[in-house]
Amino acid sequence: MEGTDKISKLPEPILDQILSFLAIKDAAKTSTLSKVWNSVWTNLSCLDFGDNYLHKSKNIVDQILSNRLNQKISIKRFKANLPIYLSKAVDDWIKVLVTCNIKELFLDIGVYTYNKSPEAIFAAKSLNVLSLRGFKLELPCDSIKFYFLRELYLEDSSLDEQFLQALCAICSDLEVLSLKRFSGLISLQVAGTLPKLRTVKLQTCPPKFRKVDIVAPNVENLYISSFGLDLHLIEITACKSLTRLKLTAVAVNDKWLKNLLPNLPNLEVLYLEHCLSLKIVKISSCRVKVLKVVACYHLIAVDLDDAPNLLRFSYDIHHGKKGLVGYFDPSPIFKLKASRLLEVEIKLIPDPEALDTRWYSKLTESLGNFNNSTAITLRCDYDQVIVIPKDMRENLLPPLYGTKRMQIKTMDRTNYSIVDVVDSLLWIFPQLDTLSVDKGQSLQSLIKFTYRDAADDEDEKPCCASLAWKCWRHELKEVKLQNFTRTELEKLTYYFLENSYN
Repeated sequence: MEGTDKISKLPEPILDQILSFLAIKDAAKTSTLSKVWNSVWTNLSCLDFGDNYLHKSKNIVDQILSNRLNQKISIKRFKANLPIYLSKAVDDWIKVLVTCNIKELFLDIGVYTYNKSPEAIFAAKSLNVLSLRGFKLELPCDSIKFYFLRELYLEDSSLDEQFLQALCAICSDLEVLSLKRFSGLISLQVAGTLPKLRTVKLQTCPPKFRKVDIVAPNVENLYISSFGLDLHLIEITACKSLTRLKLTAVAVNDKWLKNLLPNLPNLEVLYLEHCLSLKIVKISSCRVKVLKVVACYHLIAVDLDDAPNLLRFSYDIHHGKKGLVGYFDPSPIFKLKASRLLEVEIKLIPDPEALDTRWYSKLTESLGNFNNSTAITLRCDYDQVIVIPKDMRENLLPPLYGTKRMQIKTMDRTNYSIVDVVDSLLWIFPQLDTLSVDKGQSLQSLIKFTYRDAADDEDEKPCCASLAWKCWRHELKEVKLQNFTRTELEKLTYYFLENSYN
């Protein structure tokens, strides 16, 4: 109906922004809608050619770029994946893009191809964002002219210290430096030439990469991961603004961590993953809010006594046969005096063949470290991991009687019924307000508990007669069950009716 097309009446810059979210082949289809849309397409400033599109349509790319060059249209973004490197064509495209004042350039030519990057690219004075994959980067004959470069992403690329030093000397506006699966670089030193640098990512550093030295007062995010677990020398100094630090598979030790943390007064998020040289993790900071310690298999102690504002903690519990990589016994000793708002997430990773009394004893002992946390999430691959045998419960104390919210995430729940799982969880968490069961589906199953006020009730029941607190059975007033199957609802309803004392 005429007069109902309000989108076409929007200003052309807004229509250009709308088309910028589409791949070029989809954006081109809008040119047939009306003269307005044809004009928007003709002047489109963001060109995303999608995966494998250039291999089939090189001539179309030539034509689109030629039109914009002839009409003197600035190009904001150019993105292309090339399954086969078209050296001459890419060189020509880069020259056009530079002339059209390209702002954001994304080129992907595959893994470990290491084709030499076109020299024309280093003349892009207007470039703000550069992302390259599969290139070999060398110093050009002329100088690098990335005067306004803010973000640099290099993946599966080859480069050396000389190139990177020259780049850092020119790119004084650089805010993000990301290197992923690179080669040729032996060390990285970031010093005072990058005053605006905010984020540094060194992902999957190669075995020959030996040293990271970061001296950057304004860096807020630092991520370092190693390919071979052998990156030893990491120096982080004068990083007073650092708020997020993530270390994966690097050989940092207790002394290094102890000396580092006092020099990071604003650190709020710390991830330590696969750091096999760590034996003691001690956090003394009133600023740290998020801590993740996973797959640090040689840990013997975790001291969080002096982290009063810790809000989220992630950890994993392993168990298995002696000598099996990644499994250890006993559990680390915990010291925890965290905020009452602490939320804990724990991944349970026992050897499937070692689900014996030692595992369940270890599980309850480890979970007991986090009693009084406001919420706990348990992750496991199959339900046997968290269904503690009833005969064992007679000789163990429920470890988490102070926790009110609990979530279980399990992939395989075929060995036990929903009642068995819930019964075990309500022994582990005997005073829950909310129990959430995530089965990997879009909707989570939820159990909400409401209790009656019975402060004066002195009635003792055999289930917890010797304890200072009463379990859910005593004061249960109402149970709400959400997002369970019909069969599960029937079984759970019967379970709660039979096991409540009210």
